[in-house]
Amino acid sequence: MKNGAINRCREISENPYRYTKDWKEKTCKKVISCFGMHIPEEIVHASGITPVIAWRSDEPVTIGHSHVATFNCGLTRSFIDDLVKDKLSFLDGIAINRICLQTQGMPFILEQNPKAPYLEYLSLPALYQSASIKDYLIEEMKRFKEGLEKFSGKKITTDDLNNSIIIYNKNRKLLKKIYEIRRKNPKILKAKEMMYIVHSSMVMDKEDNNELLNHVIDELENRDLVTTSENPIRVITYGGLCQTVNTRILDLIEELNMVIVDDDIFVGSKYFAKPVKITDNPIEALGDEYLKNTPPCPTKGDYKTDWTDFLIDMARKNNAKGIISLLIKYCPPHMCYYPDIKNKLSEKGIPELLIEVEHEVISFEQIKTRLQTFAEIIQGV
Repeated sequence: MKNGAINRCREISENPYRYTKDWKEKTCKKVISCFGMHIPEEIVHASGITPVIAWRSDEPVTIGHSHVATFNCGLTRSFIDDLVKDKLSFLDGIAINRICLQTQGMPFILEQNPKAPYLEYLSLPALYQSASIKDYLIEEMKRFKEGLEKFSGKKITTDDLNNSIIIYNKNRKLLKKIYEIRRKNPKILKAKEMMYIVHSSMVMDKEDNNELLNHVIDELENRDLVTTSENPIRVITYGGLCQTVNTRILDLIEELNMVIVDDDIFVGSKYFAKPVKITDNPIEALGDEYLKNTPPCPTKGDYKTDWTDFLIDMARKNNAKGIISLLIKYCPPHMCYYPDIKNKLSEKGIPELLIEVEHEVISFEQIKTRLQTFAEIIQGV
């Protein structure tokens, strides 16, 4: 079937509830939701439990607003809403990483409401300014491992961890290959298709996803390119922390003769950017990758790291003429960095547009007008 693998990625991304439930029934494996970026999924996988990245429902938040403030991001509010509506009853556990003020408060909400049998709260370091930070990080990852051993009833060996790292590294390699194909021929994949592909990796069992990604690559290598007489405007996107971006926004960008040649978003290149080394100490190897500052992330890193320089370099490598900031509404880490990014891009003469992504009502006509103006500005530069 033509485009069957890409369509399968779309189906899984659009209904992760169904996929996860079916996976549990088929395999009888436990499933843990990883809420927040940077949770070491390999440790969960090595325990025999399937990790899935927490997702945002497409439904408006209703009952959840009795438990979480309306000025939280869409992912936080949607996840709590799903929990209190019992839509996540199939989960065996939830692991939360403290990456912002909102995730700090989530365990207190979960403790007072229906929750999964396993609940773990990770506090991975946000700054790395001393050697003691790494020691703390390794101990925190060991604590996470020991808790999973107790919950799963399985001792996690060095071989278990390295086998999981190999599987995850293969997944990263396949996603990178798809991105390389897209960079060479940006029109070969729509932006929303790229997001579906990455999101499927976040939700699926990694071995199954690796097989699916191989089929995706086969489809892309045999896909007919769409050619037009117009020369599309090359742009990059960044931001979109922790959650998917509304596909209608991505469609609007492309409808206005712009093409996304690369990105620095979570459900995008950020997710698979850093492979993990195979060593005799896999926990330390996972820690070493966490402590790397590339790609930059506003939830962790070193004060010397400059996110803007990274974006400028990405734009230059891809011959992009503009940068679109996809800011999740009520996302403090991104909001704190944005003014500096905007100012520095302006100083460098690089056109930039901020699109605030909301969970509920979005005025697509307003966004379309702003994108249209942005495209005209780029063409005039």
